[in-house]
Amino acid sequence: MNYRHAYHAGNFSDVVKHVVLSRLVEYLKQKDKAFRVIDTHAGIGRYDLSSTEAQKTGEWQGGISRLFDAALDAPAAALLAPYLEAVRSLNSEGGLKKYPGSPLIARHLMRKQDRLSAIELHRQDAAKLRALFAGDFQTRVIELD
Repeated sequence: MNYRHAYHAGNFSDVVKHVVLSRLVEYLKQKDKAFRVIDTHAGIGRYDLSSTEAQKTGEWQGGISRLFDAALDAPAAALLAPYLEAVRSLNSEGGLKKYPGSPLIARHLMRKQDRLSAIELHRQDAAKLRALFAGDFQTRVIELD
């Protein structure tokens, strides 16, 4: 199967998956002990929502676009805060233009003692991921199935 995440980044299932990931990382941070996140299908790590791929399907409009500027009640806002903080960190100039994949969300939430192993099979995607994390000693990118 030749799955390219750029067509689906930020869709409804991505939002659910990334909210759960964010909550898990936050839970792990309750203890001082270091942990490692292992992402077995890492993709390229950061997605341009104006790209040809993202525009072709428009799936992000039914996912992160609906949530990004939504008025949330206090409990929902608290639950989603780590995830939305990671998304907003890529969109500091305003608006929703970029979307973080799971390795970038995990890395954004990690502490200095935590580590990330990001594994990607697709050669070009692994190269983009490696470039994204170049010089980051806490992250190891592996091209592997």
